[in-house]
Amino acid sequence: MLPNRVHISKRATDLLKQIKSKTGVTPNILCRMALTLSLEENHKANPDGTDLNGSEFNLPTLLGDATTLYEALIRQFHGNINAKEAQLILAAHIDNGVDKLKRAKSPSDLLQY
Repeated sequence: MLPNRVHISKRATDLLKQIKSKTGVTPNILCRMALTLSLEENHKANPDGTDLNGSEFNLPTLLGDATTLYEALIRQFHGNINAKEAQLILAAHIDNGVDKLKRAKSPSDLLQY
C-alpha cells in the first residue's frame, strides 16, 4: 500500500530544516515523530490541501523498521487505500505533526512529545 518513495510538502521541508538546526535531529526521525503525533490525535488528514513539492524520502529511510506498523496504523485510520492516496495522506499527517514540533528549541524539547 505505501509507495517506495514519499514526497512531503515544501512547507514541511522548510520547517524540518529549522527544527533540525535547533535540535540536531534528522528530518526522517522528525517526520516519524510528526506522523505519530498526527495519528495519535486522530487528525483526519486532508490530502487535497497538501502539496508534494518538498523533500523526497525512500520509504525505509522515512519509516525505518516500523514501516509495517505505520502502514497498519494508516490502514486502520483511513481504510483500504492505494499507494497514491497513501502518499498524500502521509504528507498531510506529516504536515500536521510538524506544526506541533516547530516549537522545539532543543532535543530535550522533543521529549515532551
